[in-house]
Amino acid sequence: MKTIRRRLAAGLACATILCTGGAAAVLYRTLLEESNELADLQLRQLAAALPDEAAAYAGPVASDPEEQFALQAWNGAGELVHAVPLAPHAPLPRQDLRGFATRRFAGAPWRLYGVRRHDTYIQVAQPIAVRERLAAAMTLRAGLPLLAAVALLAALAVAIVRAALRPLGRLADALADRSPSTLGQLAAADWPLELVPIVAALDSFLERFAHALTAQQTFVADAAHELRSPLTALKLQLQLAERETGAEERRAAMARLHARLDRGSHLVEQLLSLATHGSGYAAARMARIDPRDLLERTVADHAVLAEQRGIDLGLGVVEAAPLLGHRDGIQCMLNNLVDNALRYTPRGGRVDVSARRERGGTVLVVADDGPGIAAQHMTRVFDRFFRPDGQEATGCGLGLSIVRNIADHHRARVVLLRGPGGQGLVVEVRFPPGAPA
Repeated sequence: MKTIRRRLAAGLACATILCTGGAAAVLYRTLLEESNELADLQLRQLAAALPDEAAAYAGPVASDPEEQFALQAWNGAGELVHAVPLAPHAPLPRQDLRGFATRRFAGAPWRLYGVRRHDTYIQVAQPIAVRERLAAAMTLRAGLPLLAAVALLAALAVAIVRAALRPLGRLADALADRSPSTLGQLAAADWPLELVPIVAALDSFLERFAHALTAQQTFVADAAHELRSPLTALKLQLQLAERETGAEERRAAMARLHARLDRGSHLVEQLLSLATHGSGYAAARMARIDPRDLLERTVADHAVLAEQRGIDLGLGVVEAAPLLGHRDGIQCMLNNLVDNALRYTPRGGRVDVSARRERGGTVLVVADDGPGIAAQHMTRVFDRFFRPDGQEATGCGLGLSIVRNIADHHRARVVLLRGPGGQGLVVEVRFPPGAPA
């Protein structure tokens, strides 16, 4: 398994090896150049020492690699008068040089120096391999401290990597200690600068997750509380229907039982809608929507219900105001607004839906001429399961909560207004320009 620690260690090791190898190559080339210069100077000195000090070179000297050479001299007649060959090599042929040159003999390169003094030609030669071995030996001697430094550097690199990654371990431990009951922010610590944005993002995520978890727990508790009453009422209504003996009484009891079932079904539908549309929408599912299509479908879906209740449901003015949003979510929002309006508008009333363009944004409007909402309840009607006292219409208090959730996810604002003359209720959902981005 690849880890950041292993990658860092491998990267540092490769970089160290490359740098060390490069440094050794440069050192070797430098020492080889210096040894060549010194060896050339020695060849010249040996040539200058003949014939006065020729006796000192009666044979090859092997004690020092620098002194491994072949020294030869020829007189004016071309006769070899001095020869100190490098064993086991045979004497080298005469080259008649004037200075330095490099030649190959028997497949091996040699460095030669030739000079003519009076009638004598002196030639001194040395194998290139001798110089290369000398440079390699000096490089090795000079490189031993470097190798020790490399080993120390490797140990330090491992320790530094381990220390540098220790905050990641602390961060992992801090996250491992979290549980659904302790989703607070990460403990304040002296985090490295590179981890600060990660810690901030994790704190933001934990905060959103805690909020979502709390909302879910509240929703489950509220749903269980609200479902208990309808189920209890259904059970009592069923028991009463079973006790009825007359056909007319039984028919009336069954009608009441159906009414209770309808109310329970409506509550379940609202709970499912709240759970679905309260969780947000993926940006990929957003699309450009023509409000006229949504409004026409809403009116068509509620036309039969409006007719049964004797309410005039109509489509008002719809300006060309396309918006970007989640089609199903906005349709659900309109359905809840119209359903609320039909529930609270008395027989013979009127409900109108419309859309207009305002300040570059789109405003969806549902207006009725019902009793409206008291001023003290204007802010609380968006709370889950809240229903003002004295309401005769059946409901579960979730419709406007669903509307608010869907509007919030579209960055829209829900405004409640009194109708003309202080009668009825006008609900406006104001979408900002281009919302949601």
